[in-house]
Amino acid sequence: WMMFGDWPPAPAPVNYYLHENGSLSTKAPKDGAAARAYNFDPKKPVQTIGGANLTFDRGPMDQRPIGKRADYMRFETPVLEHDVAIAGPVSVDLWASTDGPDTDFMVKLVDVYPDGYEAIVLDSALRTKFRNGKNAADIATMTPNAPEKLTIDLWDTAITFEKGHRIAVHVTSSNSPRFDVNPNTGADPGPNAKMRVARNTVFMDASRPSALRLPVITLPE
Repeated sequence: WMMFGDWPPAPAPVNYYLHENGSLSTKAPKDGAAARAYNFDPKKPVQTIGGANLTFDRGPMDQRPIGKRADYMRFETPVLEHDVAIAGPVSVDLWASTDGPDTDFMVKLVDVYPDGYEAIVLDSALRTKFRNGKNAADIATMTPNAPEKLTIDLWDTAITFEKGHRIAVHVTSSNSPRFDVNPNTGADPGPNAKMRVARNTVFMDASRPSALRLPVITLPE
């Protein structure tokens, strides 16, 4: 255990950049153009497995049962050669676009164990029409296929990613039933909402670098 006089305990923010090949590293991308796209079908949402839930299974549950889906992207560091400790706020800057007026982006911070167990640490969501706020004057639909920088607040945590583990970021557009599934039309979700398949793109190049921001701290000797 560690004791802090203040919170957060003066961490040093470190960016871990998402790369087109599925890697996650502190090296910023140099490509002139790099992106990954997927189709998000609201009729086939990604299931909720663990996380900060109240009324159903919760905690650092294994994300591997989600399986390999075209609409579920995983980015991982190489095996860590030393412990990486974090304490404080965690966020993701996601450069992204959608081909319609509205969609969702879900991000998870995951601790990948040596045996492959994908323990969810934090997760959060952003409904793009609320990217500027939820007051009536702030709500704005997206411009189709126009990339925007979206900041997703994953809140705070304190954890050590141990030597031999990997740090991972998972990106998708649904997490049901924890979050209502977005119909991708700009309308509110509901049993009678008309749905459309959205084409969502995440950019990760030199001019539009998507990155996980971790509050790294120095462990005592």
